[in-house]
Amino acid sequence: MTAICSICGQEHPLAEMVTAHIEPEDVPADARGATPERQDWWLADGEALHAEHPRSFFIPTRERREALRRGELIKLEFQYGPHADSEGEGHIERMWVEVAGPGEGILRNGPFRIQGLELGDHVTYAPEHVISIDYGDDELGYAQAERPIVDENVLLEDRAPDVVARAPGPDGADVWWMLVREDSSQPVQERINLLTDRFPALAEPLRAGAGVWERDGEAYRRVDETTGEWPSLLAFLADAAERLHRSEDQDTPD
Repeated sequence: MTAICSICGQEHPLAEMVTAHIEPEDVPADARGATPERQDWWLADGEALHAEHPRSFFIPTRERREALRRGELIKLEFQYGPHADSEGEGHIERMWVEVAGPGEGILRNGPFRIQGLELGDHVTYAPEHVISIDYGDDELGYAQAERPIVDENVLLEDRAPDVVARAPGPDGADVWWMLVREDSSQPVQERINLLTDRFPALAEPLRAGAGVWERDGEAYRRVDETTGEWPSLLAFLADAAERLHRSEDQDTPD
């Protein structure tokens, strides 16, 4: 893995980045807890991080990262030293940057520990450094604020939902997205973007905004929820939603 050095502007292997501009005798024996210095920070390669952790570290598509528009917010991972260790703690700050032009942005967070960086500073970056984009609901086609009810096995075992349903919750009141496995387990709630990052095929039913969808290979197809066993499944889902909210009410302090 390589990264762009903030001192010389050149690319170094990440393993050498921490000592690229430091004389060997200046490196303390135990450098992990060293105080960051103003010149020693660089941007992490998000593509490399995704390649190392494909099921837990998600990034936007390369095409989308190359088509950023002025004014959009992107998230970059700032790594810093002077003797930063990828296994050490406290050597990463992920911050939002407003796109000002191709490869240029304005820092919209105030760094907590990095010295030499301040809110409003200009930052240069490349597509591989972009780890997140602040999408609008209109672009995605669904409300990001929703928290679907999801089968716990989907999250714990990283297995795609078998059924995706937009259905009434307790007492037919609210309408929820419910994502379940055939071997259903405990219902929980989760952020919608975490689910679509893991399982991109969920975007189609979410954009449709209604109906019951069954997994068909890598995609989902809509079914007629009034036929077969689908009505009983919807009743089961409503009951699961009710149980979930009952348990949440019990956990909420008076």
